[in-house]
Amino acid sequence: MFTPPVKGERILSNATGNTYWIGDTIGEGSFGVVYECSDSWGNELAVKVLKPRGTYDHVRGAAVAEFEKLQSLRHPNITYIHDAFEYRHTFYIVVERCTRSIQYMIDEAKLDGERVILPLARCVLQAVHFVHVNGFAHQDIHSGNVFVSWVRDEMGASDGALTFKVGDLGIAKFIGEMDAATTILADWIRAPEAIDNPEFGPLDQRMDIYHCGLLFLQVLTGTHLDFSREEVLAGAPRQAALQLPEPYNFAIEKALRRHVAFRTATAMEFWRDLNSPAEGGIPQSTESAS
Repeated sequence: MFTPPVKGERILSNATGNTYWIGDTIGEGSFGVVYECSDSWGNELAVKVLKPRGTYDHVRGAAVAEFEKLQSLRHPNITYIHDAFEYRHTFYIVVERCTRSIQYMIDEAKLDGERVILPLARCVLQAVHFVHVNGFAHQDIHSGNVFVSWVRDEMGASDGALTFKVGDLGIAKFIGEMDAATTILADWIRAPEAIDNPEFGPLDQRMDIYHCGLLFLQVLTGTHLDFSREEVLAGAPRQAALQLPEPYNFAIEKALRRHVAFRTATAMEFWRDLNSPAEGGIPQSTESAS
């Protein structure tokens, strides 16, 4: 029987012998609830507790799959996994705790978009590139799944160093296994090809490029975007990107093109575009007619 933890509870991992103390709830998604926690070593961590969606075997399979993905996709700009275990018929995945999500920083008006965009893009796109070269697509990159992280100074000589990390690989899939029918996403983040596959092209790693475009658009405008399905199909995200200053207008509108064939192909290409102003304005494509 599924037994969610409560604040102050002590949880023991049979996998590592580590003890975790559960703290406040950080957030909740479709597949799990995330809590603050600390361990026997005094590390400040986060623990994702998977929701009982389906049978016990189904939830256990999801837990094992996410754990294996996190283990195989270890990168400095992907949240680090510390532990994964079952406790009282409930599945726990322990990861590093980041300071804040980008969404929180946008909502609290603490983010200087033009100052942070290139450091953020460098971190995020490196992580996305690593995921892709290992044969996966993240499928769920958005401002709630990208985090500000402080690297701790163990000697206390400074406040530490700030970096950005991509989290939540729960629905990451091998690129060849991507399927719009089984990918649960909010409409505002659903890429056009996930809505109308015959019209806009195949589902592959370029959906992550589209999601990165949406993320960077939010950072530069300092607003939470909530495009409807109709606006996504009409190309509203790309039109909004055209209003940005150079070179971000060119780079981001290219990443947000509805037709996959005309979209930025790779994370590395996106990074080059962000650092290379286009000569003579925005390049034209069949997208410009819509």
